[in-house]
Amino acid sequence: MNRIFNLLTSALPLVIIGGLLYAGLFIKPQPQGAALARPVFERGDRFYGLAVEQDGRAWVVGSGGKIARTEDSGRSWRIQRSAVDVSLQDVAAWDGRHAVAVGNGGAVIVTDDGGMLWRGVEAPHNKIANKLMRVKALAGGQAWAVGEGGSVLRSTDFGSTWRQVGPEEDIAWNDISFHEKLGWMVGEYGRIRVSNDDGASWHEVKSPTKMSLMSVAFKDAENGVAVGLNGVILVSHDGGKTWTQERFVSPDQSPQTIQTDDRLEAGKVYERGRLEHLLDVIWDGERWVAVGSKGIVVIGSTDASEWKATRLSPDDRNWYTSIARSPTQYYLVGSRVVTTQEMKAL
Repeated sequence: MNRIFNLLTSALPLVIIGGLLYAGLFIKPQPQGAALARPVFERGDRFYGLAVEQDGRAWVVGSGGKIARTEDSGRSWRIQRSAVDVSLQDVAAWDGRHAVAVGNGGAVIVTDDGGMLWRGVEAPHNKIANKLMRVKALAGGQAWAVGEGGSVLRSTDFGSTWRQVGPEEDIAWNDISFHEKLGWMVGEYGRIRVSNDDGASWHEVKSPTKMSLMSVAFKDAENGVAVGLNGVILVSHDGGKTWTQERFVSPDQSPQTIQTDDRLEAGKVYERGRLEHLLDVIWDGERWVAVGSKGIVVIGSTDASEWKATRLSPDDRNWYTSIARSPTQYYLVGSRVVTTQEMKAL
């Protein structure tokens, strides 16, 4: 009996080792719990353009061809597969299904199913440069895109095909805007062009600045604003024929504390001067709103004669390249993506 016991005892380590080897070779562990989802917005992301619809849906586009979509007014976002890996500079939408995005290297991508599939399309390239900066979607499937190398592109079929309007030239056009058949373009060296025939022809008008203009918007056929580097603000009241320059003071000079809403926290008001770069401007239905570097948000009166500056929060030094307003809130994109319910008048 002792002999049998001794044999079993001596064999026990071999049995344990054999069992461990079998488990390691033939038994595959089953994962427990859900894998951590990759966040939509990651450290190092940069977003340059956005398109906002009236029903809570919006797109944002940016570095590495990244596209994000919300259908609930920014409460949640999901990544959409892009057809490119270059930085996308802007996106525009005709409706919830049709949209177009443009970017570096002359990239143009379109969707006709709400972004389930984005596909690349051919667009004219030039010999100087091919970075497309802005795209605007107009009624009837029309679109305009502008960029470096004098690129001025037009589409009439929801972005599927494009043609160059005008010659190649050594200038970057940074934005384009239309009101009915009137059009305006702004770009490097303060240059401004105007069209009164739906973009068929363009003529240059005198500009009071040599600073690069980054954005232009008109609220009607007569009244518009252009903004640019070094805090330049230009105002026109005659359809872009003539422009005058307005000023504001940096949020880092002569502050006065003001009351803002809960999302924006306390801000600061400043009245004259210019320091920060302004990269986008919109007419929000009530007033002008411009955004730019160092967290700057500049509010213009209805007639664009008075401009005051603040930040989303006192310590905000993010840069914002684009702003848009839906019926319920504002969207800002740049070094981060921000939504806010309201910006009270300064």
